[in-house]
Formats: sequence, structure tokens, C-alpha cells
Amino acid sequence: MYLNKKNTENQITVIIPLYKTPVKNIKVFNQYKNFQLVVLDQCPDIEVSSKIKKLNLEYYSIKKNIGLSKATNFLLSKVKTKYCLFTQADILINHKSINLLKIEMAKKNNIIFSGPRFVKKFFLKNIKRNKNNTKVVKNLNAACMLCDVKKIKKIGFFDEDFFLYWEDIFLMDKINKSKYKMLFVPNALAIHGGGKSTKDNFKIKFIRTCNFKYGELIYAYKLKKSIFLKIIRQSIQNLLFIILNSLIFDVYSVLKNLAFLVGILKFIKFYFNKKISSLLNL
Repeated sequence: MYLNKKNTENQITVIIPLYKTPVKNIKVFNQYKNFQLVVLDQCPDIEVSSKIKKLNLEYYSIKKNIGLSKATNFLLSKVKTKYCLFTQADILINHKSINLLKIEMAKKNNIIFSGPRFVKKFFLKNIKRNKNNTKVVKNLNAACMLCDVKKIKKIGFFDEDFFLYWEDIFLMDKINKSKYKMLFVPNALAIHGGGKSTKDNFKIKFIRTCNFKYGELIYAYKLKKSIFLKIIRQSIQNLLFIILNSLIFDVYSVLKNLAFLVGILKFIKFYFNKKISSLLNL
């Protein structure tokens, strides 16, 4: 652990979960120099890790990929300030926009998240800012959100049954059923795409695709939807597509179909573990 001793006058901690992050993205951390910064690095790359350790921040690393939900909840447990900015390693946002998210959030007692407007870097200088155009919304872009720490710890952040995808949708569904609200702040600007937050290779694409399908099924399960006919249908479809795509040597599609099958199997394992656990607790 490397502890950041920056001042806490802004009452904002920035939390960033990492997994196989390109080394060029580390320079993005400089935009948070006026805030406390806490990072969890999963499966750390030696070059990336060595560069991060030279920075003045609170740094944790683990040797396995525990998923976005667990990583984020771990980081949240380290936050001592009133607010935290949950973001990613390829998000560009300046000090002014972060503070604006805080100012607008503080105006109402029931706001749990405030989020910026995402724009293209090319158009940034020409963006028009209007007065008093913040609004309560049902959904925010979860790639970058300012959180009221006390409220989010009370209601719970990402559900740890999700690994990488769908956790934000489920969270916002939960918030929309609660007394809390989410605020969209168009005058706070952010850019998503200063560089991908994770390296791209076949293994990582496979993990993403697998966990997208897994998250989709977890989401349906938590909404108590009937999903077993869907599982059977999609399993058969993907098996057939694997055969067909193999015949035409479409390796990318074969891997995609295989990843979907692995995601389905992962959900089935999750489902039976839940059932066994419930029976044991009777």
C-alpha cells in the first residue's frame, strides 16, 4: 500500500479499479492531484505497477481478477471522505467538473450520485454551458459518477454477484426504487476514450464476452424472470454457430460463441451454488 497524504479539503476521494491497464493510461492519474486517489490493481503488470508506485496515492494490488463489483466495493471501504468519484483509467475529467458535481449534489439532500456529460475531445472547446440545467434522471453513465459515501454505503454499491457487466443497470434499478435520486450535471464535462482502460487481446475479449452473458443472466435471475428456456435455446444456438463458423474458419465468431457458452455455464454454476447454499441454511 502506498498512502496519499494530500489534503482533504475537497472531501472527495477518487477510486479507480484497474485490470490489465495500458501503461499510457497512468498519466491520467495526474488530473486527480488535488484529490485523494485510491487504486486497486488486479493482476498487476510489472511496468504499470512500478509507475503507479512512484505516484503519491493509496495503492493496493492483488494477484487475481476479482471483477469490477468486488474491486469497487473494496475501494469504497477505504474511503473516509464525504464523497468519492468512481471512475476508470480512460476517463478524462478536470478539477472544475469534479467540484461542480459536488456542488450540485450538495444542493439536495436526496442525491446519491451525480454524473457529468460525456463529450468528444474534438468538440470540447466549443461546448456551451447553460445555467441551472441539472436534472434528476433515472440513469447515469456509470463510467464516472460522484457518490455520496454515506448514502451508497447504506444502500449498497455494486452487487458482487455480478462480475463485470450489468451491475450498473441493477444498481440504478435499485436506486430508482429507493428514496434516493441521481443527478445529471451537463456543465460538468468528461471524455471517455482517452485510451482503453484495459489492454485488448483475445483472452481479455473472451473474458469480457463471457461475463457479459453471465451478467445478463444474473440480472434476469435477480428480477425473478424465467430464464431456463432462454438458457437451453441460447446453448443450442451457440453450439450450432460454433460448428458453422468453424466450417468457414471464422475464428473470432467461434471464440465469441464459445465465450457465450462459458458465460451460460458460469451462471448455471452460480445458480446451483445458490440453491445448495439455501438448502444448507434451512
